[in-house]
Amino acid sequence: MWNSFDVGAVVDSLGRATATVAAGSSGLGRSVSRVQLVARSDDLLGSGRDELVVTTADVLLAAASGPVRLIGELELAGVAGAAIRLGRGGSLPQEVVVAADSCNFPLLTFPEATALSEVTTLVLNALLDAQGKRLERVLDIHQRFTPVVLAGGGVAEIAEILHDVVACPIMIVDTQGKSMLSLGGPAVGDHAVGDLADGDPARSEDALQRFPILAGDHGYGEIIVETAGATLDDDQVLAIQRASIVVAARLAHASAVAAEQDRFAATTLEELIAGTAHEVNEVVERAISFGWDLTRRRAVLLASIDPPINSETLPRAMATIGAAARATLGPAAIVWARSSTIAALISPESDAPVERRRLAEALRHELDRRLHTVNVSIGVGCCVESPFELRQSLLQASRSVDVGRWVKGRHVTEVFDELGLERLLTSASPDDLAEFVAQAIGPLLDHDRTHRTNLVETLGLWLECRNTAEASRRLFVHYNTLKNRLERIEAILGSVLHTPARALECQVAIHVFHHYDGPWFGDAVSLS
Repeated sequence: MWNSFDVGAVVDSLGRATATVAAGSSGLGRSVSRVQLVARSDDLLGSGRDELVVTTADVLLAAASGPVRLIGELELAGVAGAAIRLGRGGSLPQEVVVAADSCNFPLLTFPEATALSEVTTLVLNALLDAQGKRLERVLDIHQRFTPVVLAGGGVAEIAEILHDVVACPIMIVDTQGKSMLSLGGPAVGDHAVGDLADGDPARSEDALQRFPILAGDHGYGEIIVETAGATLDDDQVLAIQRASIVVAARLAHASAVAAEQDRFAATTLEELIAGTAHEVNEVVERAISFGWDLTRRRAVLLASIDPPINSETLPRAMATIGAAARATLGPAAIVWARSSTIAALISPESDAPVERRRLAEALRHELDRRLHTVNVSIGVGCCVESPFELRQSLLQASRSVDVGRWVKGRHVTEVFDELGLERLLTSASPDDLAEFVAQAIGPLLDHDRTHRTNLVETLGLWLECRNTAEASRRLFVHYNTLKNRLERIEAILGSVLHTPARALECQVAIHVFHHYDGPWFGDAVSLS
């Protein structure tokens, strides 16, 4: 853009005493890139876009299509304008002037006494002068930003320089449209740019011009200029583009530094929860530089994306989960990213499971509000006194996620202390569980399958309440009917009702049958 200027700049360099704007003064903003000398009328239509044609009035008037039509054709071709040495009449025909004015095509005239070669020299010199002035302005704009860049200045300093150059209110917004800062206009705070015009027609979307902040293919937001409907000139546009490049470089650098710090912090935390004793000591000392307080009682929380995992949506989903964790788990929480899991060392107000449940549910609520592309399961381990014990809390949090998914599917929230019987059952292999179910209630399952009865359901309900009258009401059967069924069950399984150990065994087996996948599904009758 440094070599871009308009016909008006050429006129200013020529001086009004040398050249006269005879017509088309409204088109002085047309861009000029080169000068074309035309000595024959047949060559006029060969003029190209953004060229300033130098010719004589005689050549113009001799055009085969007529001068009026020729003016229209030159305008349509994008020609910048024409510098014309006048003939003996000392002026252009009125119809030519009217035609040029109607299409805003600038006509610059020179006196008859001026030789065509001199006109060409004058125009070329004016062009070079305009180009030199333009280059000076471009260099001035670049030099105003350069010291800030070299000194490592921030976005606020860059914005101040830009606001001074463009003399318009400006805003710099992030990729979500949230304002990072604004200068020269009403404060926008954290409001989205789309909300700026609410109740204020002067700040409508039409009054805003947007310029992307890009570093390569990565966008960091936009620079938004409030122009009140006016058109920005080349200097203003150049300054905004220069500021955009500088801001993008600054934000890219800041992002790279932050990412490197995050990686180092994540490595430190992984060493903390998985290292040997001397490694833990090193990490505790290193934690001081991160501002972490590892003297507090802490527990590990894991927010893990449920499979299957889409590699395309993973980075954005992880960023959202991390932001939600930092927003909800309290200022003392230490958050970092693993492969498809966000981990956190939380510091609940007490060791009670209900307090860790409260933090986990707060994160769950925030994730349900922010995240709709993936499902996330959350597991929380027990509080530990020392950083040396965090590995145990990590294993518990991981076990909580596994148990929750095993028993309930996806999108679960589990606290290790609250798992109860599942903590034992999930440590057994599927084959062991299947064998246990077969030994405890296998004959009863076979009977239900063969005779299409619901004796397993009947036994499970009786074991739940241990009261025949209550069980008969809940089953909607007569008391004697239930007694007959229980007698039939004991005939198949042996003594259950009055043998506590056997009753517990059958109750656990029925729980596994209801809640765990096994070889019985697909063949047995449905008990739901």
